[in-house]
Amino acid sequence: MTAIEGRCDEKPIVLHGIIRREFDYLLTFLFGGYAGEENRHKFLVTVLKLSTFFEINHGYQYAITELTRLSPLEASLRLQLGRMYRVDHWVEPAFQDMLAQPLSSISRTEAQRMGLDYYHILSHTKAVVEENYRAIAYTKPSLTQPDGCTTPLQCTTVWKDKWWNSVARQLLHTEAPCHGNELLKLLDKTDIPGLCNLCKHATLRRMKDSDALKIDNILQDIAILEVMELQTDEHIRRHMGTSPA
Repeated sequence: MTAIEGRCDEKPIVLHGIIRREFDYLLTFLFGGYAGEENRHKFLVTVLKLSTFFEINHGYQYAITELTRLSPLEASLRLQLGRMYRVDHWVEPAFQDMLAQPLSSISRTEAQRMGLDYYHILSHTKAVVEENYRAIAYTKPSLTQPDGCTTPLQCTTVWKDKWWNSVARQLLHTEAPCHGNELLKLLDKTDIPGLCNLCKHATLRRMKDSDALKIDNILQDIAILEVMELQTDEHIRRHMGTSPA
């Protein structure tokens, strides 16, 4: 007769996918022990992982609270822990932090932490934003000229030169592009010799009201919605007809 797991030393309970050190950390937590400061981060991540697996609610809450108190976790790590162990309130701010980084600065390790779905959303969003700003850079906005402008031909020529020689380059900068409101602020505080204030302010007002310079914010909001749908399984519940009304 086969011995039941856990009845003797020769037939221990096999916890598939859990290594001994991790289980020792969980027992240390459950029995009020201390893993030491040098192992604090690994200890808390393990408690979060196994508390999620075994549905130990007080361990889950303890790990989240203590990890939050540690020096700020990298955005990619917060995103990884949030998506793997359902710490939903970590996911959105962590994803926003990743969106703020240039795509070229995201390392292989950070991309792996994000996971394929989340990284695809981020990289696709950034690609569409860059395509939009390339289109804006190569399509100079027309100059708005109020009736009070006394130098219309000069203003038109100066605006054209300013756009192609300065603004378009700011939009297309490979390392630090200037987008959206930052571009408008830069233009507003920049003196453009030969362009009258009437034309300058009227043109900037029209650009500010245009959706073209807001597209990055719109696309980023859509990306965050997609991420949170994945995080909360909203797409699955909707498909199954179990999404809350």
